[in-house]
Amino acid sequence: MTRTKETQINPRAIQAQRNAVEAEYRLRAPKDFLLFAQGLVIASATGPQLLWNCLASFQKECFEALAPSLHAVRDGTHPKLQRFWIERTKGASKDADIAICLLWLLAFPARPLYIEAGAADQEQAGIIHQRMKSLLYHNPWLNEYVRLRTYSAINTQSQIAELRILAADTAGSHGQIPDVLVVNELSHIKKWEFVENLLDNADKMTRGLVIIATNAGIKGTPAHKLKQTVEGNKRRWSSYKWTRPAPWISKENIADAKARNTLSRYNRLWWGKWSSGKGDALSEEDIDCCLKRCEGPLPGPVVGWDYIMGLDLGISHDHAGLAVLGVHREQRSMRLARLVSWAPGDNGQVDLINVEQTVYDISRKFGVRWVGYDPYEARLMAQQLKRRGVNMQEMTFSSPKNLTVMACGLIECVPILEAFDDERLRRDFGKINIVEKPGRGYKLESVSDEFGHADVGTALIICLPKAMSLLDITARLLDGDSLICGGGVEEEQPWTDQDMDSLPDALKEICQSAAAYNRGEEEDNDDDWWKKGL
Repeated sequence: MTRTKETQINPRAIQAQRNAVEAEYRLRAPKDFLLFAQGLVIASATGPQLLWNCLASFQKECFEALAPSLHAVRDGTHPKLQRFWIERTKGASKDADIAICLLWLLAFPARPLYIEAGAADQEQAGIIHQRMKSLLYHNPWLNEYVRLRTYSAINTQSQIAELRILAADTAGSHGQIPDVLVVNELSHIKKWEFVENLLDNADKMTRGLVIIATNAGIKGTPAHKLKQTVEGNKRRWSSYKWTRPAPWISKENIADAKARNTLSRYNRLWWGKWSSGKGDALSEEDIDCCLKRCEGPLPGPVVGWDYIMGLDLGISHDHAGLAVLGVHREQRSMRLARLVSWAPGDNGQVDLINVEQTVYDISRKFGVRWVGYDPYEARLMAQQLKRRGVNMQEMTFSSPKNLTVMACGLIECVPILEAFDDERLRRDFGKINIVEKPGRGYKLESVSDEFGHADVGTALIICLPKAMSLLDITARLLDGDSLICGGGVEEEQPWTDQDMDSLPDALKEICQSAAAYNRGEEEDNDDDWWKKGL
């Protein structure tokens, strides 16, 4: 069938229409941020297309909230909303959306504008730069207005708008007083003074705008504390969160991520759940429940409770931790009474004199009947404390079954352990993994993070086998639990030197406590032994 003249497609007419639409878009874009954003071509999951055609609801909500503030700061008026918290899961276009905001400010300034974007390191800082570069590539007309440099960008028309991209690990990255501040990838920033300097500078600009963007991070960190501040001040902060995989990420990719990552990391990156650490031995729900069962720390002993203590002296990290655990035999309960930790001083070492005196003082105050310690760096201290009447008991490493007992003991004790919420203990619990060693059982491993050594967590775990023996609890789990003890464990087969060396320093000491428990030894059955030394 031959088309008539009326129905024939005229390529020139279509192109002319497209040119007219594009010209109208370019004319209106400087005056309307939302129109500018929706009309941009982006590198979507299915190839280049208009943002309008693939804009998710959570992006639209965030853009609509930001638009009035972007217009105000661009025009020099006071924004009604000046503080924004944007929290999204991995791959949910957080960086690209921020790049769109900054490009509009840079391309169409109505007054001099200074913009800063800060991140954890140069690699993280380069993410926004990469997103802006992609936008300029797919929207070449914007190159008439914005020119990118290595870690900066500038308006090419009037040169009155400038962006500087700062990295926390770069000297001199303290920033200036910005009209717009973006703190990107907040949960990755370890040098917190960098964040404080940026926010302090932004507070000096009364008509300024602050945008904090992040994935979910680790509880107890400065980033998490700032999140809690934001949630507690809704009058000042506007918060926009997306806590599920982005709609353009396939189910297959999500399944691969779940198989590849630890559960805590998977939940944190893809479901926006802030976690206590990077380990998987204890679920986030177990940690939350355990650390909210009692008030603390206790000022002194409570009638009816026996007290034991674990002491961890770190080797490679030179940290130290102490935990006091109460045991009530009739109630069959365990209760955390006190935690103490020591960080290295100016000389890079822990004050061992202070550690020794603290152990002695607390043992007197609580009537501590048993103190477990690692023998690697504490033998001299233990001898001195024994002379002063403290029942110091060395933990000796023995067999693979000890590792299994410790792993089972941790899982066994958490449901009945009453503990107060302590950031150090939360982080340490969050670091621990339980791994299977084929033919030998299970062992505990500590995942290292920016806080390093699991000092107070290790000290508490040292106490658990002793507490279990006092309460006549057997270290076993049932089918369907997260861990099964037994099953081909070679009870008396010793570890090789290579096996011993592979064990993290932070957890070597806790494994030794299983030996005494495994043998059923009671070093001192006299409940009143401690009175003899006081």
